[in-house]
Parts: sequence; C-alpha cells; structure tokens
Amino acid sequence: MNAAAKTSFSRRLSSTVVLITSILFIVAIGVAAVSSHLILADEAHKSAENLLDATIKEIENKLIRVEVSVKNTVTTVQKLKNSPEKMYDITQGLVMENDEILGSAVAFVPEYYKGVHFYAPYSFRVSDGKVESKQLGTAQYDYFYSDWFQIPQLLGEPCWSEPYFDEGGAQEYMSTYSYPIKDDQGNVFAILTADISLSGITEFLASIKPYPSSYVSLISRSGRYVNSGVNDDLRGETVFSTQFLMGTKENEDINQIAADMMAGNKGKHKYRVGNKISFAVYGPVSNGWKASITCDYRDVLARTSKMHMILVLVVLVGLLILFLSCYSTIRKLTKPLTDMSESALSIAKGNFNTPLPDIKYDDEIRHLRNSFDYMQHSLTEYIENLKKSTAENERFESELTIASDIQMAMLSSDFPENGNLGLHAMLKPAKEVGGDLYDFFLMDKDTLYFAVGDVSGKGVPASMFMAITRSAFRFIAKTGAPMNDVVSQINNSLCDGNDSQLFVTMFVGKLNLSTGELEYCNAGHNPVIVNGSYVPVKANLALGLMPGFPYQLQTVNLTAGSRIFVYTDGITEAERSDKEQYGEERLLECIRGLKQSCSDKEVCESVVKSVHDFADGNVQNDDITVLSITLKQTTASLA
Repeated sequence: MNAAAKTSFSRRLSSTVVLITSILFIVAIGVAAVSSHLILADEAHKSAENLLDATIKEIENKLIRVEVSVKNTVTTVQKLKNSPEKMYDITQGLVMENDEILGSAVAFVPEYYKGVHFYAPYSFRVSDGKVESKQLGTAQYDYFYSDWFQIPQLLGEPCWSEPYFDEGGAQEYMSTYSYPIKDDQGNVFAILTADISLSGITEFLASIKPYPSSYVSLISRSGRYVNSGVNDDLRGETVFSTQFLMGTKENEDINQIAADMMAGNKGKHKYRVGNKISFAVYGPVSNGWKASITCDYRDVLARTSKMHMILVLVVLVGLLILFLSCYSTIRKLTKPLTDMSESALSIAKGNFNTPLPDIKYDDEIRHLRNSFDYMQHSLTEYIENLKKSTAENERFESELTIASDIQMAMLSSDFPENGNLGLHAMLKPAKEVGGDLYDFFLMDKDTLYFAVGDVSGKGVPASMFMAITRSAFRFIAKTGAPMNDVVSQINNSLCDGNDSQLFVTMFVGKLNLSTGELEYCNAGHNPVIVNGSYVPVKANLALGLMPGFPYQLQTVNLTAGSRIFVYTDGITEAERSDKEQYGEERLLECIRGLKQSCSDKEVCESVVKSVHDFADGNVQNDDITVLSITLKQTTASLA
C-alpha cells in the first residue's frame, strides 16, 4: 500500500467518524424505549379488556336482577288480572323489593277493563325514598304507541327499550324492561315494566378510570349513547353522528369501532384523532347493549416517558461534546471541499472560467476537482449549443405564428348580415395551426354556398390539407354543379397524390335564399342541426380516401326564420378531466335553450362558451369550428 492510499481522504475521515459511533447509544436507548412502550401497551390492552369484562358483568348483574324481579311478578299479575286495584300493590311491591327499579307499571291493552281505555297503574320511587303511584295512561300520554309497550306486544317476548326521557312518568332518562303477559289463549293483555335510571349506571361507569383520560361508553342496541363518557350532550345520539356533533373530521378507525360494536363483536382497535393516539376495547352486553373503554396512549406511557426524557438529556449533553470535538477535526479535513464549493457556486452563477483549487492529495477530492474541470468544459459547450437550438426554436415558433395568421386570414370573416340572411362562424384551433375549416360565399344575391370540414390529425400537415380542401371547394362550387358533384370532384382531387393518407370529413351546402331550398351533401361529417333538431344525412365516405366514390345529394326545404348549425367533432368530443364527453345531446339542449331572437354570432359564442364551461379548464384536445346560418325570410314569406 503506497503513501497516497494511507493518507486518502476516506481513510482520514473514517478515523474521525469512529468517534461518532457513540450514536449507537442513542439507538440502544431507542430500542429500549420502543420495547418498553410495546410491553406497557400490551399490558394496558389486557388490563383494559379485563376491566371491560368486569364492567359488563356488573351491568349485566344489575339488568339480570331487574329481569328476575319482573319475571317473578308475572304469575301474580296473571292471577290477579281481574282485580285491577291490586295492580297498584303489585307495582309498589316490585319497586320496593328491588333498589335497581325506579318505577314499574302494568299497562293493559285498550278496553281490557270494559269502559276503560287507559289502564296502567304506575308506581315510582320519589326523592325521599318513598314509593308513589299514579295512573300512567292519559290522553296526553298515550302509552299504546310507546316503544316499551308496542315492541314487546308485537314480538310477544320481553325486551329492553331504547334509552328515553320519561316525560309522562318518572321524569328521568331511563330504559325499560318490558315483559308481555299473556292470557290462556296466548294473547298479550298487558305489559309488565320495570324502569331503571340510567344516571346510576352513568355514575358507575364514570368511576371506572384505569388512566386519567380514560372513559367508558355504553350504547344501546340501535347505537344510541346510554353514556358517552366524554360529553353528556351526546346522550341519545348515535355512535355514527358523534364525530359530526363534536366537530371532528371523519375517522375510518372510529367508524370501524362503531361498526364492530353494532355487529356485537368483541375486540380492540387503535385510532388517531389529531396528535392523540388512543385505543378502545369493546364488547357486547347480554341485553343487546355494547360497552367500550377508551384509553389514551400518553397516559399509558407517561411513567416511562419521564425516565426516557432524563436519558435523552444525558445523551444530548454527550452528543454536544462529541459534536464539538468532531467539528474541530472535520473542519480541517474538509477545507478543500469548502474551496471546491466556492468555486462551484461561482460556476453556477455563470462564471465558467472560474479557477479550481489545487488538491494536495491524490484522493477522492482530487477526483471531484477533475470532474468539476470536465463539467466546466461541458457546460461551456452545452451553452453554445443551447443558444443555437433556442434561436432555431424561436424561428420555428415565429414561423408557426405566421402560419397561424395566414390560416386564419384564409377563413372568411366578412359575415353577411342583410334583410333575409344572418351568418357567423368561429374556429378555435387546438394548436398554433389546425385542420378545421369553414367557408361561405354568395354566388349571387339569392344563392349561398357554405362548407365546414375537419381534417384528420392536427398541426402543420392538417393545416396544409385544410388549405387545399378550402381552395378546392371554393373553385369547384363556383361552377354551379350539384353539391354531390362538388364533393366528388373535391374527393378526387384530394385522393390524387395523397401519400400522407390524410382525409377530411366535410359538410357542404347550397341555400336558395328565395325559395328556402337547402341542397347539401355530407362526407362523413357530424349531423347538422336545423331548427333545434338533427336533419337526416346519408352515410357517405370522408374525402381523400377513395377516388370515384358516389356521393349522394340531399335536399330539405326551409321556412322563414330557420336556423342551420354546422360544427366539427371538437364540440361533441370535448372532454372533462374525468373523460366524459360533451356529446350530441348536450349540444342539442344548448341550441334549443337559445332564444330565436339570438343573432348567429350569439349562437356561436354561446355554444363555444358552453363547451368551455363543460371542459372546466381541461386542455382542448381538438380543433373547434361552428357555423350558424339564419334564413330570416324567403320570397314565399314576402309574398
């Protein structure tokens, strides 16, 4: 190994970087922190699951005690059903014997006792612990339509009601256990109920806090909150409306938790709201309710976070000392790189002849210096070539601009506007030059020739083909030949020497302004709109594809006030960003929506604006051409 290799830049820098290996301590601390966090998180999950099971068990015990008390009372009601006054004693006894029960009623079906529509003896616990009774059913409180009466009557089975505020009874937010009582024939004649106050369950759930920010949620069978744990205003709302009511963004993880709970599943799920990451464990209660415990990971990891902060501070001090020592050494070793960066900056500002510093050692920095030297020469050569190519591009763009001006100048812009004729046309190329064309001229005061065409392709070749087509139309149409002969002659002339295989779709027409007769021939072009409807066109071949093709002539008689609208497929095939096209139906709706009094210029501008609005900023993908002609009056109409 020679002396140059021993003193290479990479070797000298490597010996200095050895000091920085102390960074491994940070990695070790990080691994320890992550491991401890994972262990604590796993223990928190298990602890929360065990606590949830105990909570659900406690809730179920409360509910079961109520259910058992009600079931034990059913036989008594059946035996004493013919003694209506005894029902008060039964409900009072049920409330007094079970502290969980806030109120109880025996609600009979309508007219069970002859002449009595409502009969529902109700006993309830008052604030001093005494039990009072009253008749629950009144005209103002028709309990027959309450869920706690209707649902068990229809199902024939006992069930717990959705949480509700009992305005006609105990004036409490509660849930009711309803047991249908049947006669010997199996018909339900009364519902025995037991109300439980949900405030007691809420207080019990509020006391369960494995961590400072933890809370317990309890929802009913339909997903309404019995207890949200975070906001009493959410009571009665569903788990799916919570995010909207709390003003938070839609959260897929929270929705997944809600869906799992509604499905009666048991599990755990992690979710994020803003910068806070939490997890929830959830499971079903025997009566169809669902419970969950939510914990914040910051609470779970709070104990280890303090220890990690102390370790981080110690490491930061050590890193600062390490940085100062490394900085002093590396600064000396990288002095050549600093000189190189200054030279590179000067070169970047355009000073390509900036001298490069001399490098003492034959190492990577010298190789870098040689690369910069090569770059200087390459940049100088590239700039010269770029100047030449830029000048060439500017000349080409100038020629395109001139070509565009020439093309637009070829199009007729002297639109006639006399007593019996209105006409206007517009052309918007997709590139600097395009392949669309329109033309018109008056052979005499009573005969208007017009044409609209669309050359395949775009750009300069299409524009040249368009110019040839327009010239051929103007020359041949002036012979006075029928429109199908005009189209045939144009087709033959375009086929001759068409090595580029271009073709053009075209609609040509001759309008007799005196009689209103429109003679036309369509060569593979879009259908034409007359008076808000598409006129029938024969399926002829586009021009330039087959010499001698027999084009067919068509005629239609127009009345005074008729309007002809011709266009290219740049209108109907205009696309939005979602690839939906403007289409013929949308064009027809636009034309029909215009007033008859609109000028032909207004018609053209309205259609082009409609297409522009539909595209909504999407790039125009084809040339757009429109032509509107209005036959204001004919000789027949004047007569």
